Amino acid sequence: MPRAFTVHGTCGIPAAAKAISVNITVVGATTAGSVSLYAAGISRPTTSTVNYATGQVRANNAVVTVNAGNGKVAGFAGQASGTVHIILDVNGYFQ
Repeated sequence: MPRAFTVHGTCGIPAAAKAISVNITVVGATTAGSVSLYAAGISRPTTSTVNYATGQVRANNAVVTVNAGNGKVAGFAGQASGTVHIILDVNGYFQ
């Protein structure tokens, strides 16, 4: 199940932001998987933002579209079972 994150109005990101530049890091994965980031409220893409193996720490940069209606991005961790911790570090935005 995807998890939505509000970005508009958070940490200086204005409501006019159409996309964000992020560094995504995954840590503590108990099984292999992948994470997809995308505008909340739309269909999940078939591509992943970062892939990882059990116990790996992996990072990747991405530009993610923000849903203009609700100001959110979504993250989906695709793994069969287990858990993973996801760190999103926003380093900029586009208007």
